[in-house]
Amino acid sequence: MKPFQKFDAIAREKIDSYLAAHSLERNYRSYRPQKGFGDMSFDFQRSGLNLNQEEIAGLSDKYVTFKPVGKFVNAIYDRQEFAKAALEEGMNGNLFKFDKKMESILVEHTSANPTGPLHIGRVRNSIIGDTLSRILSKYGYTVTTEYYVNDIGTQVEALLIGTEKFGSENYTESYRKVYDDFDSYKAKVEEYMVRAESGDTEFLKTSKEKLEIFLNDVLMDLKKLSITFDTFVWESEFILNGGVRDIIARLAPLLKDDGGAKYLESGQDKMYLIRTNGTSVYFTRDIAHHLRKSTQYDRCITVLGEDHKSYFKKIEYAMEILGVHNVSALFYSYISTKEGKMSTRRGNVVYVRDFIDEAIDRAREEIIKRRNDLSEEQISEIANKIGVAAVRYHIIKYSPDKPVTFDWEEALNFDGDAAPFVMYSYARARSILSKSEESSEIIWEFEEPESELMKEISLYPEVVDDAMMHSRPDKIARYSYNLAGAFNQFYRDCPVLDSGESLQRRIEIVRIFTRTMEELFQMLGIQASDKI
Repeated sequence: MKPFQKFDAIAREKIDSYLAAHSLERNYRSYRPQKGFGDMSFDFQRSGLNLNQEEIAGLSDKYVTFKPVGKFVNAIYDRQEFAKAALEEGMNGNLFKFDKKMESILVEHTSANPTGPLHIGRVRNSIIGDTLSRILSKYGYTVTTEYYVNDIGTQVEALLIGTEKFGSENYTESYRKVYDDFDSYKAKVEEYMVRAESGDTEFLKTSKEKLEIFLNDVLMDLKKLSITFDTFVWESEFILNGGVRDIIARLAPLLKDDGGAKYLESGQDKMYLIRTNGTSVYFTRDIAHHLRKSTQYDRCITVLGEDHKSYFKKIEYAMEILGVHNVSALFYSYISTKEGKMSTRRGNVVYVRDFIDEAIDRAREEIIKRRNDLSEEQISEIANKIGVAAVRYHIIKYSPDKPVTFDWEEALNFDGDAAPFVMYSYARARSILSKSEESSEIIWEFEEPESELMKEISLYPEVVDDAMMHSRPDKIARYSYNLAGAFNQFYRDCPVLDSGESLQRRIEIVRIFTRTMEELFQMLGIQASDKI
């Protein structure tokens, strides 16, 4: 049993037994309090009970001390007993194990139109989706990541026309030229739309071959951020495989007519599925896409920008009609630089590839300032790891619903809430382990900084649980920062290499800290380095 589970169970059993013995209702709320208020708090405000404070305090034993304060009871776990249990669970690896879940989850993210290299304003989708997938996988689920490729639509057809007229070498510029003079190309765009939406197989095949080349640009940039996909689904598939026809047939009794166009009605909303020319719209194909996902996986999560909330409500409405209840969305607010929001159409973009290169260059400058003992090869390797980690961490550390303005100084901070700080703490611990000579015996007498670090480490399972339950990958980043801070406090107060009879105990503490950080780095998509 994990340390907090064990001690929480002891505390609850004591409280529950007391209530039962006094024929009192078990009506309280228990939660992990802020530091300074114990390890578990029991809130009896709803019950209205006037607790006998002496009797409650008398429940204390060698594991738990109870301190009643008004209608609250704070439980404080014995420092020695808890630290010993935590160290044992860390050493045998149980602290990091999660039961295998018999449930499959699909996480669809990014799904950007391949109209140009990915820009930094859109990459938050990718980083949130990838980090969430890693958390779910760590928690024991079977996770599949999906990229839904839009190969039909105004932007896509404009791209294809632009590359035909102006060339494919700089396809983003070709696309932009069409958009800048859209009225001149509107008829051609509509012609291509009809060909695609009517299922012109030759046209769709040719389009897909060209779009795959452009899509590869996006995927190469994401790979630099350690983001890859398990499966790709193309929008046109649902025209070619009959998915759209099936949706129309199943919804036919509810569809209303508007001069040949067909739509669903919900309140004042008219959700069009078929145009007057008989072709389907994106919404219809997206319903078919979500329906197929729902049959292949137990749970389906789509990562979407906050401006898609009203659109996704329409998807949910259609899914409700179809009897589908296992699709959901995780919405996020947008990221910008200090120059403002970005748009591929307007041309005021910062591409991810350039952003990563700048992050690496800035990390390189910091490393050179701090280390004069590294080879050029080592500097390059470390700079690459720190640069990529700085981008991922700085974007993921904010709750998805909070907007982010990217700040280089903050992202590359070696002394604050940033990737370099947590990576440096890990490297410091690895350096200690590389210089240590292990003894054979552990002396189980913990000093306060040791027990405090072990308590912070012991929060790992419930932090992962919390991040998973609430789709909050930012909680993993926040915890890694708190844990790094706790380790640095331990490092200042508790020498390891010259600690005499405490040596083996402290080596094990440092080893478990590094293991915890490695688990967190895996979820955050950070590549650790021993030489920062």
